Amino acid sequence: MRDVRLLSESRVAERSLAVLATGAALAFCYLARELLVPSVVGIILAFNVHPVVEALERRKVPRSIAALVGTLIALAVVAAIVALLWNRVAAFLDELPSYEGRLRQASSAVARHLGHFRAQTEQIAKPPSRPGAVRVEEGIPWGQVLVGTAQGAIAIAAACTLAIFVLYFALAEGPRYRAKFLAHVGRDPAARTRTLAAFEELHRDVEQYMLNRVGLNALLGLVTWAIYAIYGLEHAAVWGMATALLHFIPYVGPAIGLALPTLMALLQYGSVKHVLAVGGIYLALVSLQGNVVDPIFLGKQLRLNALAVFLGSLFWFWIWGPVGLFVAVPVLSTIRIACKYIPRLQFISDFLAE
Repeated sequence: MRDVRLLSESRVAERSLAVLATGAALAFCYLARELLVPSVVGIILAFNVHPVVEALERRKVPRSIAALVGTLIALAVVAAIVALLWNRVAAFLDELPSYEGRLRQASSAVARHLGHFRAQTEQIAKPPSRPGAVRVEEGIPWGQVLVGTAQGAIAIAAACTLAIFVLYFALAEGPRYRAKFLAHVGRDPAARTRTLAAFEELHRDVEQYMLNRVGLNALLGLVTWAIYAIYGLEHAAVWGMATALLHFIPYVGPAIGLALPTLMALLQYGSVKHVLAVGGIYLALVSLQGNVVDPIFLGKQLRLNALAVFLGSLFWFWIWGPVGLFVAVPVLSTIRIACKYIPRLQFISDFLAE
């Protein structure tokens, strides 16, 4: 009887420690997000560049040189996308004053309805003024604005630098760390078999998913760009690239992507007919991508259920902000695969799996 009670107490203590360890890990993810977010982005980029490094290594190129070439290729692609998007957005902003009349027309109705409510709110919130009192309006604290802008630019530059270094070292040292990890597993054949299976599944599923996802999103962006250009929608390249980038974000991205071209149609044409046509084109393309193209080429590659993807995306957005939406699916897949081969954590894999 005493042994049964001790066993029960030990299980309770073990579960309590597991809960505390999970809470500590999540707290660490939140507190160290400035370090972890660019690191995770760098590792995910490494999955996309890894086939290039392997191809160079098969041609007798040293691993360090191949990793450097892969890093430079990734930086060149990202820089080209940013430059192209920046130029297109800058051109759109330059032409924005030409839409001023339509903007005023669209906002006048909203302004009329909000004007009365705002006046009443200000009247209620306004403190009674004393005779002779002078109201002083506070100016814009330009010093604080400039300091905040500089700090934000430095933080972005530091995050990008960290992501680049993580990308390079993940490509250059990945096989070596895999060998070291396998060496520390021990001589237990079962543990070594589980570890090798986990590495192979992670390599196969996440890497192939990221490569296919990039290719399919690029195709979606090009098709959207072409169709909007044929339709005559201005700045079609911007909406095509935005569609491709936002499609990396589950659920939220396509919703945001719908708003952008429809607002452009409202500004350009000013009629409900064209707004519905542009919105219908977007919904048709995204629905075709999500319901036909993705199932054919991606299928059930990551084996995650829809509820886990939805809740996981919200969770990582809460922990890591907008970048968390981009990395949520690969992170969830990695957690599912890791827990699948750890006997005590298989229940987590079961909840995440389809």
